[in-house]
Parts: sequence; C-alpha cells; structure tokens
Amino acid sequence: MSAPDTWTLADLRTRTFPHPQLGVLGDPIAHSLSPAMHNAALATLRPTHPALASLHYLRLHITAAELPEALRRLRELNFAGLNLTVPHKIQALSLVTELSEEARRAESVNTLVPTPQGWAGHTTDGQGFLEALRERSGHGVSGRPVRLLGAGGAARAVAAACLAAGCSELRVVNRDTAKGEALVATLADPRALAGPSDSLPSDAVVVNCTTLGLKPTDASPLAADLLRPGQFVFDTTYGAHASQLLRDATARGVEGCDGRPMLRWQGALAFRLWTGIMPPAAPMRAALGEPPATP
Repeated sequence: MSAPDTWTLADLRTRTFPHPQLGVLGDPIAHSLSPAMHNAALATLRPTHPALASLHYLRLHITAAELPEALRRLRELNFAGLNLTVPHKIQALSLVTELSEEARRAESVNTLVPTPQGWAGHTTDGQGFLEALRERSGHGVSGRPVRLLGAGGAARAVAAACLAAGCSELRVVNRDTAKGEALVATLADPRALAGPSDSLPSDAVVVNCTTLGLKPTDASPLAADLLRPGQFVFDTTYGAHASQLLRDATARGVEGCDGRPMLRWQGALAFRLWTGIMPPAAPMRAALGEPPATP
C-alpha cells in the first residue's frame, strides 16, 4: 500500500475482505477527512446498531485511468458503498448501471450504492451544500444570486441544486471558459449565465468549487475588491489553514465558511443511502474539527 491508511488498485487486486466495507476514491486522496468523519459516526452507532459492527470506511487512491477496474473489483469485493471525489465525479456517469434523478440532472456522481447489476450513481453534493449553507448562514439561496466558481463535478451538483432551490441568478465563472459555457448549456435555465462580471451583488452567495484553496499558498479564485458585507462566501475546499478567499472575506467583513459543513452533510446523506440510518452530527463534526454548531 502507498501509506498505512491508504489502499491502491494493486492492493485491491490481491486482497479480500471478510465483511462489506465503505470507502472513498480519489486522486489525490491523502487530504480527505471522509474516513475520519465516517469512522467516527460508525463508532458512535455500533453499540445500538450491531449490523454496523464490521463496517469501516477506507481511503482508496485510485487514478482516473484505474477507475473502471477499481469499481468492478470493489463490486466483486462486496463493498457496501462508495464516495467519489476529484477527479471521478463526471467519469463515473458512464460506469454506473443506473442514476438517481439528482445525479442525472447534475450530471455528476459522488455516491455509489451496490445493486445486483452493478453500482447505482447518486449525488449528495447539491443537497449537502444547501443544508450546510442554511446551517452556517441562516438562509438558503432562494431569491439570491449565486456566483459559482468552477465547473467540475461538485460545481455541477451545486449548480443544479441552487437552480432547483430558487436562486435568482447563477453565474458560472471558470478558468476554462468553454467548460463553463458547456455547464450553462447543460443546465438549460435562463437564470444560468457563464463568464465573469465586474461586479457582485450585495446579497450574493459566492461558492468556490475550484481546487484553489486546497493548499495554503493558493491564490483566491475571486478578486477581493468584489467582496462586501451582506454576501456569503462558501469555500468548498478545506485544510489546516483558511483559504485566501476566506481570508479576504474576513478582512472585508463578509461571513463565510469552508467546505467541512458541506463534507459532513453530503457524507451523512450518503451514509443514509448505504445504511438507512442518518448518522449523528456531533462525532462527525468533531472528527472534522468544525467550530461548534450554532444554537
């Protein structure tokens, strides 16, 4: 294995598991807090849910080229459920045997549930974002403009969820302009626009779905002078240090949060798909090092 707590495709080719397991696939994956979060929830639930006694959540370093074989092998190994992170959320669309309506609308998959035919693809990213936004900001996106930074798998799910939740406008800003325009075309909604603008509404919800912010040295994907009080900045990245985007927001008196609340919510919704149980928030929040919940 590449690290004591990380499995690779080479490991999966030779290993078997006596009981079904859970896991997250990504590249890179070392930074993922999903194993700590889910294993904390499992530890809390086991005393009252004996069926979870042998279930653990593993970290799997799988590249894009390895994904088809890895999903086949994990199905053979009777895994009870999987999460997908960068760069797998779009590629997986062609590797599942069925799609939920949410995943079909978002054209993005972050959660896999086993079926007799293979894997069923779901996305909990969009709903996870909406729940986390309400929890951390006290409001949703209904009637508010959204500035979405990025056009990858998570951005697709967030975009679809924001439109379904009644945002007044959704502007997709992506470094690859064609990719942003393609996402807007897929959304097929007059409220969805592509490309930057030289202003940002005073009540805008800014959502960073790029990878800028994963490293403490990353620049912000948004010009700081666009930020002002009344807006809310939701950075879906997370790390040991606040991203430059969130540092800029704080300096300008703008409320915001990093990606840990969304990670917890999308993880909890995935956990419910796998087990039928909504896991407790407290151990997951503690494992993520989140600030205390707002009363």
